[in-house]
Amino acid sequence: MYFYDLKTYEDWDVNVGALENKIGVLSDKVKKALEIVEKYHNQPRMFTEGNYNRHPLRVARVLAEELNVIDENSILIALCHDLGEWSDYDIIDLKEEFGDIVYEGVKTLTWNQEGEWSDFVDSIVNSKVKNLIAIKISDKLDNNRAVALSGNMEAKEKARNKTINIIMPLVKKYHPEMLDAYSKSLSDLESN
Repeated sequence: MYFYDLKTYEDWDVNVGALENKIGVLSDKVKKALEIVEKYHNQPRMFTEGNYNRHPLRVARVLAEELNVIDENSILIALCHDLGEWSDYDIIDLKEEFGDIVYEGVKTLTWNQEGEWSDFVDSIVNSKVKNLIAIKISDKLDNNRAVALSGNMEAKEKARNKTINIIMPLVKKYHPEMLDAYSKSLSDLESN
């Protein structure tokens, strides 16, 4: 699997190709979102080599390949989900670029670092925007895979605890088809 090889995991073209293989020819909107992500998340990753812009691309890949969610708005939200937290991109511009649904989805997935995580998760669960739980599950699965590749034991323990206590209940309730992938990611977080 691509997430066991750091070079492939971080390869922009490989991940774009995988996304295109799953969803078909990339629309102009998806291409535009990729340009925005590539530009505004062009900074080093926290846990692995390469730039942060690979993460949202892989989240869209997980969403499409592993959850079979391929509608355009969900892919756009997945690609743009961290713009509000980890870049200087003004997410209000998403309204003009991609419409209200994408803006509302990204806004909901933008965690206020001063707020409670449980309130944040509740806002995702209660959102009227389609597939936000699936996008958050895809996001956390990619985070787990990145941390597993990092070798950072403190980060692995933190990711494990968050997954067990917060994410697994969502997976079990809303996307039980992802239980095996999450169990594997938890196992990967245990190894040195």
